[in-house]
Amino acid sequence: MNQNPIYLTDLLLLRDLFAKHHSLLIIDPLHRLVGECSLDVIVLDILPKYGYQGSLVVELDDFHQMSIYLKKNTAISFANMAFINNPDGTIRWFFPTVNRVPGHLSLYNAVSVKARVYKWVSQIANQFGQSGLLTSGLIRMQQNLLDQVKKANDVTAEEDISFFTGTRGATRKVVMEIHNQQSTVAFVKIPMTSMSEELVKKETEMLIELNKYDFTTLSLPKVSKKIDGHARMSNVKPGITISADKITSIHIKALAELYAISHERKAIYDSTAWETISANMEWLKRDLLFTNGLDSKSTTALIKLLRKLYNTLSVGESISLSVSHGDFTPWNMYCDEQRLFVYDWEMSKNGIPMFFDLFHFTYQSTILQQRKDYLSVKNSINHWQEKPLVQRMVQKYKINISLHEKLYLLFTVSYYLRQYLNEKELLNQSRWMIKAWTEAISYQLESVSNKSH
Repeated sequence: MNQNPIYLTDLLLLRDLFAKHHSLLIIDPLHRLVGECSLDVIVLDILPKYGYQGSLVVELDDFHQMSIYLKKNTAISFANMAFINNPDGTIRWFFPTVNRVPGHLSLYNAVSVKARVYKWVSQIANQFGQSGLLTSGLIRMQQNLLDQVKKANDVTAEEDISFFTGTRGATRKVVMEIHNQQSTVAFVKIPMTSMSEELVKKETEMLIELNKYDFTTLSLPKVSKKIDGHARMSNVKPGITISADKITSIHIKALAELYAISHERKAIYDSTAWETISANMEWLKRDLLFTNGLDSKSTTALIKLLRKLYNTLSVGESISLSVSHGDFTPWNMYCDEQRLFVYDWEMSKNGIPMFFDLFHFTYQSTILQQRKDYLSVKNSINHWQEKPLVQRMVQKYKINISLHEKLYLLFTVSYYLRQYLNEKELLNQSRWMIKAWTEAISYQLESVSNKSH
């Protein structure tokens, strides 16, 4: 791989953010570019004298810098933006170097020790004017391109911005952080795909609806503005936070408040969750193509187990349903002594079996954050289901925890397998999850078999 490579996926994202519908002309004399080019991308060693009007030009000037513009003349001005890479070399954050505070760190919920250390080091470096030591390179951005994005999202002259490039894939979106003086005041989600447009729309609608209620433990963002399909949301982070990486009474109280305003009881087959499960299971019947490194043997085995579990359920049985956050994880929330502050509601839905969010928190944090197996997941579930408030909800809403976990696995595994199979680039986390899901469903099927004998 070339020294200090630049990935085409990053340049395409920058094009779509700052100059959508333009072709991309990349000047790459040092051959830093990595990625396969499409019809609307041209790569040259030198800038042509003519013929680049209408294209967004990216000049890969040296090993640590690139220049981005629509027209090159002496009249245009540039804004310098620093960028910080992911471990794989792709761009994670970028922000104007004139920013007075490291606002991009507000896009970083440090839930692990390593993450907290990185955030602390970054803040110290910024205080001493040495933030450049942590950056991966510079982007010289044509100033009016940056100004247009700020204007389109109603960012005022007093406000500074930074960007998070989001997770690669079909639901990718850029998140723009907005801060005024020392504090982050808002975030704007900018969808980069048709699927992410739909997610941002759903999140906006859900937050508007939930903000009609006066919760005492649950706090959620307010949608202050909606601009051209983008959603500007308030920052919910409190001044002082405590760890939110384990399920506590505060997490359970917050969910109990959601259940109180949204509970209903229906047959499994009549629920939103079963509609989603059935659609995903039908999709997984097709001839599947494994083109992105996903292991065909382990994935096919998991699908077979999933179908067995699907066929064990009596779908006429009544279950308790409610609103679900959909991605209730430590990295989507903050906590203080009295309240749980939850953001990223784009996966939220009505008509989901109760405790889905507790299951999701347990699976995701145990496997992705702690890197443990299903046995640890099972132990954690056993622990929180014994809490008094959970027991009271089980009795009040007549919840069969074992049945709800089976439905959670069917819903979540079928959804994410469909996502994994459609991804061009597979993340390592998918392999960890497939292993744990296989263990979990095997355990559930074993328990069904034991009950039948």
